[in-house]
Amino acid sequence: MSSALLSCLVLALVCLFSSESDASSLTTGQLRSYSTIHSIGVEWDITGDTAHNAVGTIQYRVQGTGTWKQGFPLFRVDYTNPDGEFFNMFAGSLLFLNPGTTYEVKIDIIDTGGGAGSQTLLVSTRAIPTLPANGRTLHVAPETGAGNGTAGNPYKGIVAAQAVAQPGDIFLLHTGNYGGRITFNKSGAAGNYIAWKAAGDGDVSFNGILVNASHIWLEGVTVNNQANALTTSNAPVDVVVTRSTFTNNHYGIYLDGGGQNWYITDNVIVGDNVPSDGGLSGEGIELWKTSGHVVAYNRISRSADGISYPHTNVDIYGNDIFDTSDDGIEPDYGYANVRVWGNRIHNAVHNGISFQDMNGAPWYLIRNQIVGSEQMPFKFRETDRFLAAHNTLVSWGDVLGDSNDGQDMLMGISRNNLWVSVTGGTLWNFQSAVKTWRTDLDYDGFDWGNSATPFVYGGQSYANLSGLTASSGLEGHGVRITKATCFETFNVPSPPPASVPIQAMTLRSGCNAIDIGAVLPNINEDYLGSAPDLGAYEFGKPLPQYGPRPADVQPLEAPQNLRFVSP
Repeated sequence: MSSALLSCLVLALVCLFSSESDASSLTTGQLRSYSTIHSIGVEWDITGDTAHNAVGTIQYRVQGTGTWKQGFPLFRVDYTNPDGEFFNMFAGSLLFLNPGTTYEVKIDIIDTGGGAGSQTLLVSTRAIPTLPANGRTLHVAPETGAGNGTAGNPYKGIVAAQAVAQPGDIFLLHTGNYGGRITFNKSGAAGNYIAWKAAGDGDVSFNGILVNASHIWLEGVTVNNQANALTTSNAPVDVVVTRSTFTNNHYGIYLDGGGQNWYITDNVIVGDNVPSDGGLSGEGIELWKTSGHVVAYNRISRSADGISYPHTNVDIYGNDIFDTSDDGIEPDYGYANVRVWGNRIHNAVHNGISFQDMNGAPWYLIRNQIVGSEQMPFKFRETDRFLAAHNTLVSWGDVLGDSNDGQDMLMGISRNNLWVSVTGGTLWNFQSAVKTWRTDLDYDGFDWGNSATPFVYGGQSYANLSGLTASSGLEGHGVRITKATCFETFNVPSPPPASVPIQAMTLRSGCNAIDIGAVLPNINEDYLGSAPDLGAYEFGKPLPQYGPRPADVQPLEAPQNLRFVSP
């Protein structure tokens, strides 16, 4: 819809309903915006709209261009979180945007009970970090004594190198153990890092890292056998950690001293947990309630949770997470605009993605493959608005079969997912709960095997989709699929905690999940065929990248598996 047409529609609705305005009519308040490299988030406070029938739309275009594009509609949030914080607003995200680009963002809200709002703002995505181009290149070795930073006479140790460091410097770290615990306390500048990079002549290891300075770049380093491999103090901003290896540490990257806008990519993190023990302590990447991060293309295993505790405005994508003793990704206590897409989670002993608790909304869960969790692909506790779209979710028996948790699925929007039971089980157990104004579940695919009770809604069990739809109005476009004929690869040989082989469960030609999905603006507009496919993979598209990208790929180039929408 064009901007002009949408504006006319908003004006017409305002006139139509202005005579019905009452105490619950909508009034707009503070509008907040923020961004990452590929996303923009907004939160617009409101008062009124107690009927929850207001609608919020978001459009975007690259600044100076002529064509507006639709974003996925904003979420109506009316939520008091477990900490007693109250949110009454419209909120949401634009996804898969181009890095380092200024966008015009147009937001319109219309309340049929009276009231409206419209604002257009400029928001820039952050650029992909790059190594300094015009600074000095200096050399460091793990020795003692003097040095001048040349290849023939490198600085002896990190302390000596930091004494002369300035923004724009690249320090090439030559092979050896630099001892520990190494503190990086000299800051670079915005757009001009101080970079510490393995020289390429062998392993560069530290007995722990403490980052308490901003605009630091760490590449190609190793930390083994520590309680905490990398920690923070002084809330450092804009830190890059890439192409590094953290092995047999209890915590891998742990932002226990704060931090904002980190870029954590292409790392290998192997914890010290025994997955089958179900341990709850020791994380791969612990963001510790901090914001603005991009966590992408990491391979994480043998931790409790793979990635944990984002606060707000965080993108988590392309990660390969397996053999974790608790959950794959744990956005617990996160606020608005936590975005989790394109991740593969296998053998998370407890759950794939955790909602324990949501402190704010919405969250976005898009194109994730979650297989082999002992409990559920999604763990719900205190939940508010979210979008689950194009996920492939596979459990051994029941999928959302826990009656205490499954009903929280009714808080969200579900589109184009595949819900699969290996042996046959209850897919959705909503217990006695029924839909509310928050509920929008449709266009999903289901395989419940020979289960007689795949769905429980309003205290009643239903043996098929038609019964669920007749009772609830949900999943009017849902379909039953058969895993034996729908997947090119479907190898789940044993129940958890037995390991499931790493695989991509792509669709097979002829599967009835192809070309029957809903079109979702700003999410799947690049589909092939007559309509989007269900599940994490679009038939005929290249496989996404999971975990670190090949060594011959530039470490921080734009991701290749994002569903970018042309500006």
